[in-house]
Amino acid sequence: MQVRYFLASTLMLAASGVQAHCGGAFCALNTNWDVQGIWDKPGIRLDLRAEFVDADQLRRGSDKVTPAGEPGTHDERRSISRNFVGTLDYSFNPDWGVTLRLPLVSRTHSHVHNEDLGSGLTEPHPESWGFAAVGDLQAVGRYTFHHGDGDFGVRFGVKLPTGSTGQTNADGAKAERSLQPGTGSTDGILGLYYYRRMGTLAWFAQGGWQQPLQTRAEFRPGRQLTADAGMNYAIAPDWSLLLQLNAVHKSHDSGANAEAADSGATQVFLSPGISYRATHDLSLYGFFQQPLHQHMRGTQLTADWSAAFGVSYQF
Repeated sequence: MQVRYFLASTLMLAASGVQAHCGGAFCALNTNWDVQGIWDKPGIRLDLRAEFVDADQLRRGSDKVTPAGEPGTHDERRSISRNFVGTLDYSFNPDWGVTLRLPLVSRTHSHVHNEDLGSGLTEPHPESWGFAAVGDLQAVGRYTFHHGDGDFGVRFGVKLPTGSTGQTNADGAKAERSLQPGTGSTDGILGLYYYRRMGTLAWFAQGGWQQPLQTRAEFRPGRQLTADAGMNYAIAPDWSLLLQLNAVHKSHDSGANAEAADSGATQVFLSPGISYRATHDLSLYGFFQQPLHQHMRGTQLTADWSAAFGVSYQF
């Protein structure tokens, strides 16, 4: 039982997307308490989480590259995402539950448009955006169909197109669709997970799938496959060390408003963290995420590191 309380201190939502070519990013963490089988007490839980992702490195395939400066194109410079995500979770009983998650996306982005002057000459025109807006709402149900030392469960739900897709800069230029807080799509979500306790050590594994089902305005985001494995080790009555390996594969975007050639990626991250149980119902946590492998389709902005911090409360 003690391990369950330590694990409960990691309570927060799993990330939705990871990397878009203009820097639309969330941390690729999996910290759903239900995925890790860490609490079987019915009731309500609120989680508030902040993320910082600074995408300032251009990468083509697996290689770091510098801006090409090709006439008639634009070169991505930097995207900083400060995401604030709220999760409301309700457990009906040890088997059934539902989770609602809504992000607030605060993002700045800059790129340089290379105006074609002819004869191979260009004139650079810096452009930038800055906005804070609500993103897409996720509603995910869950069912644990086997309890014991090893728990099996399934997650299923939808992502709704509640996020803005029309953010503009001071000149009235609309940000690219991959940069917007919302995708404009309704997505199906499905995942399976396994959790096992071994004394003061516990571990979990999960596979997930997210597929756009209905899209609009000539933009279809790529489908996303995730695989996560993690462990939690209790080192003191109120402290726990955390470690995750997170893999994400996203296919390329499509549609007239997509930049298909520069979208899609396969990435693997190592995510160490720590949690502290301040009271019986209140927990604090933090994660640092480091990429181990990044292979981008086309040329895209990537982050060398990211971080997430949060607080969870059990009512």
